[in-house]
Amino acid sequence: MTRYLSMRVLIIIPTLFATLMIVFLLGYLGPIDPVTILRTQWAAQGVYLNEEEVADLRSQYGLDRPFHVQFGTYMGNLLQGKFGYSFLDAAPIWPRIKRALPVSGQLALGVLAIMTFIGIPLGMLAARFHNTVLDYTIVSGSLFFWSIPPYVLVPVILIITVLWMDIMNVPRGWKGVWHPSYFVAAAIISTRSLAGVIRQTRGGILEVMQNDYVRTARAKGLNEVIVMARHVARNALIPVVTSLGLLVDDFMWGAVFLELAFNLPGLGRLFQQGLAGRDFNMINGVVLFTAGMTMALNLIVDLVYPILDPRVAYD
Repeated sequence: MTRYLSMRVLIIIPTLFATLMIVFLLGYLGPIDPVTILRTQWAAQGVYLNEEEVADLRSQYGLDRPFHVQFGTYMGNLLQGKFGYSFLDAAPIWPRIKRALPVSGQLALGVLAIMTFIGIPLGMLAARFHNTVLDYTIVSGSLFFWSIPPYVLVPVILIITVLWMDIMNVPRGWKGVWHPSYFVAAAIISTRSLAGVIRQTRGGILEVMQNDYVRTARAKGLNEVIVMARHVARNALIPVVTSLGLLVDDFMWGAVFLELAFNLPGLGRLFQQGLAGRDFNMINGVVLFTAGMTMALNLIVDLVYPILDPRVAYD
């Protein structure tokens, strides 16, 4: 186990480096830089820059240097724990990430809870009552919600919850995990992922239920709940646990539109602001932090395998 963990941690370092280098290169090769955005914003306020002033500004930000110089400078600052400053307002990047992390983290936990305590049981029910009305209803219902894109689902849900049911006001800003808007947001984000969890759980349960040891357990007279929980679920959930780790990571990028619609100060909105302003330091900081969290989550998922199946061991 120790050797496995050491190898996984060592792999994370070059992976993060490669991810950051690719994102940095895309920004470097892009046709627009932060100075162009600043020039446009200032022009709208009546402040105009000539070409010489624009060149001086690019030199001040180091944007006129070769790629390897810019990337080396950024990596040197990063190794000192410095994420840099925003090109647009000169504010430090790391405090913004720290403020946005709790919002995105709590949303991710809500999505994970929905997929775990709703998606997995629904998948087990669909498998247990295979080829019945309940099975068809669960599968078709999950696919129906999966087929609706977030930019359609968000306004529909708001019309129902705000105008028709009147259970909350128009959600603007972060109001905590006990506010109805939190549950609405988590439910909307999890709709597409929930369909995958239900179908994968259903398929895994159906496959395991054909094994001889399941028929033996039933022949012994064990309660069906015990058979499903002890003998079926534990052996069928390993691929589901893997998908949970990947789907929660996908939530980060799927939440960008929702955080904009609900005005939530999370990592998704922070990333969108960086893209809109070509704020390279903001984009690099959010991508690097999110990639690190993704790799840590996948490592945790791997460590859960032996708990579900004792036959899994890491030498």
